[in-house]
Formats: sequence, C-alpha cells, structure tokens
Amino acid sequence: MRTLLCFAVVVLTVAVGPPVAAQPAVTTPTEHLGRVPGVDFELADWGEVRTYFKNLGDESPNAVTTTIGTTTEGREFLLTVISSAENLARLDQLKAYSKIIADPRGRTDAEKQEALENGKVFLFVSCAMHATETAAPQFAMEFAYALATSDEEPWASARDNVVVGLFPCLNPDGLDHVVDWYRRTVGTPYEATGLLKLYQYYAGHDNNRDWFMLTQAETRIVTEQLYSVWFPQVYWDVHQQGSSRERMFVPPFRDPLNPNLDPAIISGIDALGSRALLDMTREGFSGVSTGVSYDMWWNGGNRNVPVRHNIIGLLTEAASVRIASPIFLPRGDLSGPRGLGQYAPSNRFPDPWPGGWWRLRDIIDYELAFGRSLLGSLAREPRYWLANALGASERVIRKGEDEAPRAWVIPSDNRDPAAVRRLVDVLLRSGVEVHVSEDTVEADGRPYPAGSLVILGNQPYGSHVKDLFEVQRYPESGPPPYDVSGWTLPALLGVRRIEVMHALDDDLDLERVTTATAAVAAFGGDPRVEPGSTGIRSSWDTDTWTALVHELAAERSMTLITTGERAGLFVTGAGAPEDDEQRIVLGSMPRIGLYSPWRGNMDEGWMRYLFDTLEYPYLTLRNEMLRAGGLSDLIDVLVIPSIGPGQLDRGRPEGTIPDEYAGGLAPEGAAAIEEFVRGGGILIGLGSSTQWVIDLLRIALVDVTREPEASEFSCPGSVLRGVPAPDHAFTAGLPPTVTLFFSSGSSAWREMTEKERQEKDYPDDPKLETLLRYAPTRVLLSGWIEQPQVIEGRAGWVRAGYGKGRVHLFGFRPQYRGWTQAAFPLLLRALLFDAPGVEAPAPTEPAEPD
Repeated sequence: MRTLLCFAVVVLTVAVGPPVAAQPAVTTPTEHLGRVPGVDFELADWGEVRTYFKNLGDESPNAVTTTIGTTTEGREFLLTVISSAENLARLDQLKAYSKIIADPRGRTDAEKQEALENGKVFLFVSCAMHATETAAPQFAMEFAYALATSDEEPWASARDNVVVGLFPCLNPDGLDHVVDWYRRTVGTPYEATGLLKLYQYYAGHDNNRDWFMLTQAETRIVTEQLYSVWFPQVYWDVHQQGSSRERMFVPPFRDPLNPNLDPAIISGIDALGSRALLDMTREGFSGVSTGVSYDMWWNGGNRNVPVRHNIIGLLTEAASVRIASPIFLPRGDLSGPRGLGQYAPSNRFPDPWPGGWWRLRDIIDYELAFGRSLLGSLAREPRYWLANALGASERVIRKGEDEAPRAWVIPSDNRDPAAVRRLVDVLLRSGVEVHVSEDTVEADGRPYPAGSLVILGNQPYGSHVKDLFEVQRYPESGPPPYDVSGWTLPALLGVRRIEVMHALDDDLDLERVTTATAAVAAFGGDPRVEPGSTGIRSSWDTDTWTALVHELAAERSMTLITTGERAGLFVTGAGAPEDDEQRIVLGSMPRIGLYSPWRGNMDEGWMRYLFDTLEYPYLTLRNEMLRAGGLSDLIDVLVIPSIGPGQLDRGRPEGTIPDEYAGGLAPEGAAAIEEFVRGGGILIGLGSSTQWVIDLLRIALVDVTREPEASEFSCPGSVLRGVPAPDHAFTAGLPPTVTLFFSSGSSAWREMTEKERQEKDYPDDPKLETLLRYAPTRVLLSGWIEQPQVIEGRAGWVRAGYGKGRVHLFGFRPQYRGWTQAAFPLLLRALLFDAPGVEAPAPTEPAEPD
C-alpha cells in the first residue's frame, strides 16, 4: 500500500509540475570520429578535432568554444573553456578576480580576499604543439568530454572549482600535414616516415623555442590569451618524447634552477607533479619518472615562460609511438631515464614499465591519468592555489621595489630603432609594462636622454623582464646544459640596455606606452641622418635593409659609403664620392636561391622567416633542381642553411621514402654548385653546412672546435661576442662588437699551415679574408662555454675567392631562431655586396690577431 501511495505522489507531481526540457545529448569522441580515439593506425585531422570542439560548445552548457585567431597557413585557432554552467555564466567576474590575483597593485585587502574566496582556479592546457606528437588532440577530446559531462570525481568537483581553458592543438597546420602524410604512407614501406617539410611553416619543432621572441602567429595568439586576457594560475603543456625510456615524465624538473623563479611557484610545480606520480602509480600506470631530463633553467619554452609570469608551468612527456603505428619494446631494449643510467627502480623512477606493446591509446590513457590527478589537486584546494599565485605576484612586485635591479633603461640614442621596436613589441605582447620618459633619466649617477624607455622592476612580470635582460651565468657545478644556456634578449637584438641598481627619482615623468611604434617615436637612430630624410639611410637601422630591397626593386641604385666620416650610410643613387670616401654601389637585387632538402630543416625554415620578414625575394631549390645544373640561369646567390655534410651528400636513403625524394646533392648537385661558384656565383654556407663547402671547394680552413686538443670544448647554446674586421668595405658601419649565437654545430676556423696545404694539395693562394672573429678574450657574453680559448680570436665569418665567384662561410647561424637581429645584417651584407654588377673597392686584408 505504501508503495502504491508513493507512486501516486510521483505521478501527480510529474503531471502538475512545469515541463522539464530534456538535456541534449553531448556527442562522445567515439561517436564523432566513428572509432575509439587512439585506435592503431588512425589519426584525427584538424577538421575532425575542430568540429568536435565546436559541437561540444554548442551541445554542452559547460563548454564554450571560440575562434581566437588564425594560424600561419590560415586555419582557425580554437580555445575551449570548460567549467560549470554557473561559472561560465559569470565568467567575466571570474576573469576579473584572476586579473586581481595576477596584478594586485592598488587593490585593497578586501578586494584581494574577495578574489580568493569567490574566484576559481584557472587551468590552461595546451596540446600538440609538436605535430608529430599525435596523441594529444585525441586526448583533448576525451579530456574535454569527461570534464564537461561526467558526474564522477574528479570531473564533477573540477567543474565547480576550476575553469579550464583548453587549446586542442597549438599547431593545427602541422596536425593536418602530419595526418595527411601518415594517411598517404600507412600500410606502405614508408609508413611513419618523416615529412618532406617542416610541420610548422617556419619553425618546425622550434615552435617550442619561440615563447619569448614571439615570431610565430600561433605563439602570439596563445601569449595574448595568457597574459592579457585570462591570467591563469596553472598551465599544463602536453608533449611526447622518444620511445625507449620512461613511459611518461612528470615534474619536478631536474637541476639547475633559475634563481629568477619564485620558490613557491617551483614548489607548486613539484607538489602537483609528485601527487600525479603517486596517483598514477596507485592506478597502475608504470614507467613514470620525475626529476630527470628536463630542467628549469632556460627561457623560451611554452612551459618556461609562464613560470616567469608567476604561473605554475607543468610539462608531461609521454613515450611516443611511430605516429599512430604501435611499437613493441622488449624490456632489454629499454633505457633508464636520462640521468639515472640503468633501467631499474629509483626514487625518481619507482615502477619501471615491464616492456611490451606500446600504442597511441596508451599515451592517451597516461595523459588522462595525469589530467585526473591535476584536476583533483586543484579542485580540492582551489583557494590554496589562488593564494599561492597571489603571493608570488606580490613577492615579485615587492622584490622590484626593494632589490636591484630596480629598472632597466633603453636610451633613446640607440642606433637601431627597428630592433628597439621589436624588443618593445615582444615585451608588450608578454604583458610587460613599458614607459617612456618625458625628461632626462638620471640612473645610478648617469644621465640618459629624454624619450628613453624605462621598464620598472616592480611590476607583476618583473621576473620575466629580469630573466630576459640580465646576463645569464649557467652554474659551473652540476650537469652541462643540453640546449640554450644564455639568451640575453637586448644583446641578441643589438639593443643597448642599462641595468638600474638604485631607485629612480619619484618625480620622474613617465608615460606608459601601449604600442611599440609609440615607444620608439622619440628614437633618433643614427645622428648623421636628418629626421625625415629619404635620400640617406643608416646601415645601423634594420629597417634600412628592407628599404634597400624596395629601392633596388624600383631600379634605384643604392650606395654604401665604406670609409670616412659617413661610413655605414646608404645614399640613393651612385653619386660622386667625397674626399676620403670609398663606396659599394648596388644596382639591382640579386636573385637569391635557398637550398631546401626533402626533409624539414629548421635552419632553412628560419632563413625563410628572415627573408619573408625583411621582404627579400628568393627561390627555393630542391635536390633535383640543383642536380640539373645551369644554376646561373636561375640565381646569383645560393644559401645553404645549417645541414650536416652527410645529409647534404646522401639525403634520405632509398627505400625509406618515395624515390623522387630520395638522395642528396652528390655527385651531380655538388658538381653543379662548384661550377656555379667557379663561373662567378656567390655561395653562402651556414653552421653545419660550412664543412661540406670547405671540402667541396678545397678551402684552406681548419675547424678548431673539431681538432683533438679541443675534445673538451663545448658551447651548446650561448651568446658570444664577435669582432668585425676593421677597414673592410663589407663591415663598414658595423659596431666594434657584434653579438651572435653559438650552438651545437657551430664552427671556428684557422687557416691551414703551409704543411697542411701541401699534404692536402690545396691551392697556395687561398684568397681568404676573415670578416669577423670571435672576440680574442672574454668571448662569452651570456650562457656557458667550456674551454673558450679554443675559439677566442678565431674566424667566424670568412670570405673566400673561388674562380670568378665568392664564398661566404658563417661558423654560426646569423638568423638563429629569429632571435639574433644584431647578426642579421652580416648575412645581408654577404648576400648583397658580392652580387653581380656591384661596384666595390678592393678589400684590405684584415690584420691577424695577436
């Protein structure tokens, strides 16, 4: 009877109550794809990923998907925000709280407490920056679906207490390229082979080295969202690594630790990573490591720059498969995580994976497990993580007020306004505040002219500025760096900056600027150029080198004055030289060819970036185009980017790639290049390719970094000082010291001795000119170098005659990752000043070093 009565009450309630609209079903990733995500031999392209996230935003009240930009190749760039419907309804207020936590200046204690009590943790997650790391987009779909729909923990609590911003793919262009190539090759002998091009148009894998220079469209989009729109407290960057070591790396990171990073932010990284190690191990996910491989020293990575912005930056690296093809790994083929040695249990690797099949689905499962742990940690103590971020912001601001340096000054008499403009642009995009002084700036007892820029240390992102502007000194103890150890940004750009150690005057009249153009409005550049002058330009200004292209394209000759008081100035037309002046007269733009192998080469990509940015026309040359010979019919100048000799000669082996893409330059291509130079062409070799050029043309140079006595020399990535040759037409107008970047594969040369030339039967008259040497002492400006004496005083830029042509060899890469604007003009001089039709004075042989 009781049962019948209760049933009647329920029926009555339903009958008389208001109608309840059924919640629309949210499409699962499996339903959307027509297959389980991560199934062997299947990938989701950007169209499938994009439409899934757009549908999720339409179908779920807990998700909003927005197009926030356009990629380099024109695809939509998406951000999906996931939280409870209640949180999304007041998202503007939550964003305001997040901004207070990121920048508490001028806020009352009550306002800060309100932000802590009523705010939500903002977690941003980025996937698939490296397009060959293919699991992340499908992981993103499952992660988003569970977070938007599941009533299980930690998903339900996370919806209430966390706002998740998810970038489903940081590189949609690359995702499509990788998926398309894999679909074309799967089931063939070429399955899972590398692409024929870079998966990111300019940068390839280096797109994760762009996060302080912001050269790429995708980097700029994400940077704006982080530091100008959302101000998250936690950031998780999802990656994959090699296959033969641990199944997944999670933080903490290994030493060394950059001293500019807030200790509580670092401790937060350690805590969240350690909890994930515990949670994943308890769930049965073996092979998880921590405290190995990846350090917290260098700036420029997607998980590094947020830490300089008081954000907990997390990185996970899962073991890869062959794109989407599974691999079998016997235990005996596995290696211990880097830094541990043997494949055995360790405090940093408590439960080694036993070996076996490893699949794309496994990667997704490991990433989901880390995501569950991370969401659980944040959802359990949301106020704690908000307070941690607020405390870090307040400490950085206070440190900028109480400790040196208090500020940085960029004097308005800097010689390259274009470089200053670029520097200011990346600072503003990174959320840094920049001011211009209306008055003379008195700093540490020295005056700097009105119009100078002032960057104060007592701002929320002061740590980021300090880390970019200071000279890096990599710790002498501990392991050597594996990549970049120095990156002093003003030096790389050729900008003079002043470190201010004592407080500036309180009454200094400063006006905040919001655009880079406004920041350099008062910069005069070369004092020898009258303001508004159109007939004369300074070679000091990077913009001049683009203006030069336009002038030559309009058939207006340009002349570089190489001696006298006006040395380093360009004037329109040829003109008659004044007393004691010599000149280089440029009559037309040379036809530039850029070698590109049938394999993505990042140095070639960065060269394209430089040419496109400076608006230099060029022709991409493939192996078959060079092997066909007759190069002078196509080009005047050939640039070979940093590619190893073996790769240049042999290319991609037959049987690993369709036949039309196999092979390299040898022998036909090498012979064609030799004939091109001998007949009057100009050849430019960079970095690793220089040894190939030296061997091909029998240039009497020895790379001192590869001699037996240099076995301990190492400099994997540092800022060095270069000294241009004095009194040479090609170096006219250059500063006494040029900053450059020396990395793995860079070279330094000495001339062969007479005995060495005779043994190799090299020409007696090598016709060599050294146009730039590494500084004879104190060559290291920023970073780390072992045995610097090996390269000090040695040649870094050499010009050699060969037949009727000329060869330029750069031991370093002047266009390195788009960072080294100070070195760009060195390459441009080599491109332009030896071209056909150029009138140049006879060179003076530079003096040998002491």
